[in-house]
Amino acid sequence: MLTLSIRNLSVNFSGNDVIRDVSATLHGGEMVAVIGRNGAGKTTFIKALAHLVRRSGEVVLHDDEGHVLSGRDIAYVPQLEAVTSRLTVFETVLLGLVRDLGWKVTDEQMETVSDPLAELGLEPLSLKPVCSLSGGQKQLVFMAQAFVSHPKVLLLDEPTSALDLRHQLVVMDLARRYTRQSGAVTLFVVHDLMLASRYGSRLLMLHEGRVRAFDSAERVLMPYLLGDVYDVEACVERTPPGFLNVIPVRPL
Repeated sequence: MLTLSIRNLSVNFSGNDVIRDVSATLHGGEMVAVIGRNGAGKTTFIKALAHLVRRSGEVVLHDDEGHVLSGRDIAYVPQLEAVTSRLTVFETVLLGLVRDLGWKVTDEQMETVSDPLAELGLEPLSLKPVCSLSGGQKQLVFMAQAFVSHPKVLLLDEPTSALDLRHQLVVMDLARRYTRQSGAVTLFVVHDLMLASRYGSRLLMLHEGRVRAFDSAERVLMPYLLGDVYDVEACVERTPPGFLNVIPVRPL
């Protein structure tokens, strides 16, 4: 089983500690929801794991035999924003495999890219520019780009923020299926606490750059913690399907 060990991770921007001494151990096959209010450091945290910002501390990914894996085993999917690239769907997914588009694509690479396109139902769109697609289709393309390299760590920055209800479930179900089938570690930043509790085997709650709680949804989505972190009075109910739902009552 894979293990992602994070020890005393810190990120400083212009003398300001955005992330401070974050430590956690995550295991293969689990999805961890990263939650907290705006400015808590959620995006900076997963960017630090992806080597996209300068950091201090230790981040080690190793398999069950203790072999240390490399940064190329990590895939980061940014928050969906305006996409202006004229690259096609196929070319965009290919970038996730080769990192740099060259003049020649091998038959093996063609087949490798075709697999996630087929699995996500994107084959009919493979020659279309990504910028011409709907928000849900774009998010699926970027998920395919992440899957194509078979990462051991999947980092998703607000993967549902620009999606309708159906595509939120489609994208999160895809992430969960990949995580379970590959044994990868997945972290996803999310504001919707019901989605966090539904898909997160554990919730990592950040507050002012530090870990305020890291446990199951039942132990993290507690009224007193929600009050401390979000400054709201809230109650937590379990819905008939068995999901936790946070109901804000009033600001504190």
